[in-house]
Amino acid sequence: MNTAIAPSPVDVKLLRRRLGEFSTGVTVVTYRDSDGQPRGATMNSFTSVSMDPPLVLVSVARQAKACEGLRDNAFTVNILAANQLDLALHFAGRPNTSLVVGWHEPTVGPPRLTGTAAWLQCRSWRDYDGGDHILVLGEVEHHDARPLEPLTFHRGEFRRPGLKLLQLPRTVAFDGRPACEWASHVNMFYALADAGIDDQPLDI
Repeated sequence: MNTAIAPSPVDVKLLRRRLGEFSTGVTVVTYRDSDGQPRGATMNSFTSVSMDPPLVLVSVARQAKACEGLRDNAFTVNILAANQLDLALHFAGRPNTSLVVGWHEPTVGPPRLTGTAAWLQCRSWRDYDGGDHILVLGEVEHHDARPLEPLTFHRGEFRRPGLKLLQLPRTVAFDGRPACEWASHVNMFYALADAGIDDQPLDI
């Protein structure tokens, strides 16, 4: 007799909150529509897949306009800088008519946004079924970056990064303030030890 118990249905709202504990960057994926016009969609479901060949993946909701627009189409993943929240909202379905979008139109390939922290120009690789999303893989053909702070997304809110953990001491005073300055140098030694790196000179 089969006594297996069927799994309980997942609480989607609660699951979304749990997944929101994973901080991500924020991207706008840009492409050309069938009329050749530049289009974009804000996405935080973006990840590297492979280095050989160089592949990246974006997850696109089936009901989104970008789902059809990205099918068998070249695209650019624009990694937004911390000061580009207005662009993130604009391409996330909250259009701002007063916003001037800075487009860069390369001679060959899809359009991209100006002022971003980084961008990766991709040609279409493959699409996969991802439930209520389509997983779009692209092969990176060109890319570039600037030393800018990225925009991040955590717990349903847009944020910007904080301090580098490497510069924080492992111990703090009882009132919550960082310990004396030398503690940050000690922390650098701990970090190297944790990574298993030996005989490396430290510039401190």
